[in-house]
Amino acid sequence: AAEPVPVRVRRLKWGEDASPLETLGLGRPPDVLLAVDVVYGREERVWSALVETLVALSCEGTLVLMAHGNGAAPGVHSMGGRFYEMAADHFEAASLPADAEHPGCQIHCLVRRPPAESRRGSVRRTKRARPH
Repeated sequence: AAEPVPVRVRRLKWGEDASPLETLGLGRPPDVLLAVDVVYGREERVWSALVETLVALSCEGTLVLMAHGNGAAPGVHSMGGRFYEMAADHFEAASLPADAEHPGCQIHCLVRRPPAESRRGSVRRTKRARPH
């Protein structure tokens, strides 16, 4: 059996830490990042800092799971709006089908593109992911 990994909590301010991996005590980008209710309001500078931090914490193939509730910024539930325009420079995005029991919650999966494919432009969306 694998050794249990101790849980640690660290403060991380989006866009302000020169090395988020170091701040969090990580030797490499994690395979999965989970972000819940983090894209709200209308402040593009905050969304830009979030994208910058997600890029710094990820590498090619890193999966970012984002759950958005009823308070999400305009357009976010449909993978639109300024946040997803900024994220499109670095991530592929797909949306999971909404759950009838939780209609106000939308889950998006973002996967970090290889640096050679990073670009400026609109979100490159894939078809809705199907649950297995």
